[in-house]
Amino acid sequence: MKTVVGHPRMTCPLRVALYVCVVALVARGGLVRAEGGSTISHDIESAAVAGNQMGITSLRRVLVYLPEGYAESRRSYPVIYWIPGWETPASCEYVGSLDKAIGDGSLPPAIVVNIDVREGLVLLNSTVFGRWEDFVVDELVPFIDAEYRTIPLPEGRALMGHSTGGYGAMMMPLLHPGVWSAVGLNDASMWAGCAKEMFGGLGNLGDALDLIEDFTEYASKSGVTRASIQIGIAVAPNPDATLLFDLPDLEGPQLPRAWRDYCLLDFFTVAARHEQLSLLSAIVVGVADGDKPTNFFSNMDMLTAFRQADIKATHVPMPGSHGGDRPRRFIWLAKAVTRAMNVGFPDPTVTTLDTWARIKEEARR
Repeated sequence: MKTVVGHPRMTCPLRVALYVCVVALVARGGLVRAEGGSTISHDIESAAVAGNQMGITSLRRVLVYLPEGYAESRRSYPVIYWIPGWETPASCEYVGSLDKAIGDGSLPPAIVVNIDVREGLVLLNSTVFGRWEDFVVDELVPFIDAEYRTIPLPEGRALMGHSTGGYGAMMMPLLHPGVWSAVGLNDASMWAGCAKEMFGGLGNLGDALDLIEDFTEYASKSGVTRASIQIGIAVAPNPDATLLFDLPDLEGPQLPRAWRDYCLLDFFTVAARHEQLSLLSAIVVGVADGDKPTNFFSNMDMLTAFRQADIKATHVPMPGSHGGDRPRRFIWLAKAVTRAMNVGFPDPTVTTLDTWARIKEEARR
């Protein structure tokens, strides 16, 4: 049974150094009061994650940013879900930029849900690492809709992510259509799920798995290798294989269907997912410089596949390195997706919107 752990509250002024705020939040839950918005910490007990074989805690930390005026208002707010990059905990990193953008009117007031991936996680369902898609879709989204005044429709939700979090943010609306209406990516790891790029020595990865022959070596390997293994287990699980998944035959005439379905650099995969992609009102792809160690080439290949398949996506060149200037990039993406959502702020006394939790329950009957 899913439970939510109660949490005491504490204050953490925005002007205090960011690391103080993050350290304070490591304690068991709390409220961070900022000049402007507030950030509330929740620890959610996840049944979807509890079955993992890696010892990853099922008590999942999320931080929820509430814009200034939320407590005094009655209106409902759009929600941006954010998946950070590899091994990144949920933090206050974007709070100052959110307050500034909302305060000057360049970003409409929105709730932001920051997901913790500090263990190094690609948010896909996995027999080994846990059912992360199910955690987000069936547990986190219903919890947020029940706890806060959200707009509990796809039009009221956007999903954004950085690096491997960006790959998850792009894949989840395709695997679970009808939950989000817009996607924003910051130098996303779009090589993920693509067998030749991951295992064939192509692109910016090289031979990611050349240095590992058995899953027992997993913990000692690089983030790229561990991410590749997680994706492999999600795409082609095989508990009897030495890596716990079936490596694709790159010399064969055609890759297995399972591998093609997770690679968005391929025109035929994108074309096959045209219906799900077309449900999104915006796909905003922030692409970092190609002359630095970034995901430039895989993002450009994905944009080319989108264009060939007649899928509209916005290409945003972002100068700098893979992880550089994240707050400014975050706000740019947030502005783009909230413009596309265009849902306004319905008053709860007049709205007839249902909660996502209830919609999901009705669908099961």
